[in-house]
Amino acid sequence: MKSKPIDRLAVALYGMDGRTHKTMALFIQGPCKSIAQIVDEPEANVDIIDADAMDARVTLDHCLARKPLRPIIILSLEKLKIEHTIFVEKPAKTETMLAAFKEANDWLKKEKKKTTKLNQTEESTYPEVKLEQAKVSKVKPPTEKQAPFELATEKKIFTNPIEQQKTAKHKAAMMIDEQNFSSFIGIIRGVDFNDSEQWRNARYNPKRYYQGYVQSSIQVAYEKKQVIKLNSGWKPLIIFPYSHELWLNADDQQLRAFAAVEVNPTPVSGAKVMTLSKVNPKKEDCSSELDKFQEMNSFIWKLACWTSKGRYPQALNLTEPVYLKQWPNFTRLLITPHAMRIAALLTTGPRSVLEIIHGLKIKPQYVFIFISAAYAIGILDQSKRLADEIITAEVPTKKSVKKKSIFSRILNKLRG
Repeated sequence: MKSKPIDRLAVALYGMDGRTHKTMALFIQGPCKSIAQIVDEPEANVDIIDADAMDARVTLDHCLARKPLRPIIILSLEKLKIEHTIFVEKPAKTETMLAAFKEANDWLKKEKKKTTKLNQTEESTYPEVKLEQAKVSKVKPPTEKQAPFELATEKKIFTNPIEQQKTAKHKAAMMIDEQNFSSFIGIIRGVDFNDSEQWRNARYNPKRYYQGYVQSSIQVAYEKKQVIKLNSGWKPLIIFPYSHELWLNADDQQLRAFAAVEVNPTPVSGAKVMTLSKVNPKKEDCSSELDKFQEMNSFIWKLACWTSKGRYPQALNLTEPVYLKQWPNFTRLLITPHAMRIAALLTTGPRSVLEIIHGLKIKPQYVFIFISAAYAIGILDQSKRLADEIITAEVPTKKSVKKKSIFSRILNKLRG
């Protein structure tokens, strides 16, 4: 396979939803004059990461660990200085984006020269090594029917009879009433939910808790189509993307306690708080402890409930409408007070969080915890275009102003 010319960059996008992905593509094709093209991750030579996304930290660690390292452009509302990255402040302007692409292009040209010199040295010193490499490169990559070793092993271990022994995965729903809510979920200190002025203070950032790392790890596992282990100072979590399962050697009481602890983003001695590693399921203890398996959405839902404690995610706005993409599978989920009433209201159409509270006349923490859990598993979102904050709208030129239609000019006169 011939290498792509560096003059037109091939970029992979991370942390962007469908609309934002399309907006960025149009931005690159239009104002950026097609200096780059958006491709899948394996074909890219440049990475563009939305650093404000939920999974940004894990995604960035994944990209920085790639060998060989390729240019990484990070977009953020905050000014970030991260080694081996190119920063662009959001909303991105055409000039700054073109400058970032130029820096990435210069980086690639420099690395290409280094690789060429290295290959020439190896060819003159070890010709037989290059010959062996050429033979290996002719081996066909595994097809969809030929799964990699890790995934094939996963299917061999978990056959249908063994599936029945995964008791944690098939647990029925648990319902919590108002009386037991605080004792089971926990109490948020410093917020008086009886005072509507304090509701805006009842928010949390999942990225600062175990929840954020788990969600980011799941996304990486799905993108890579590999079994991934999340290593932490607590207990290892193994993610099986093909069967939509998680394995954790901890009970709900232990998980509830750890979920409430805020993770320190700057640990002592420079060690990473959480790390990801590719694992071989056959070498792990999963097959001997099948009761530790849990269905992915059920796990994330309850983890979000225990992290939220009745707060709402920082990414959501209380005054902007939210909507349900689908009805929650309450037969397998932790059911908080009034969860079904909230879901039923949202199926009739988008509502703001404040409208739900006042419309159903229920305590705000019951609404906050529901939207936190539903948002965590991806069935709830806000009716807001995330693409608006990625790039800056172009300032209209004099020519575009002169080209206004007759109808627009008539309307302006009528308004005047």
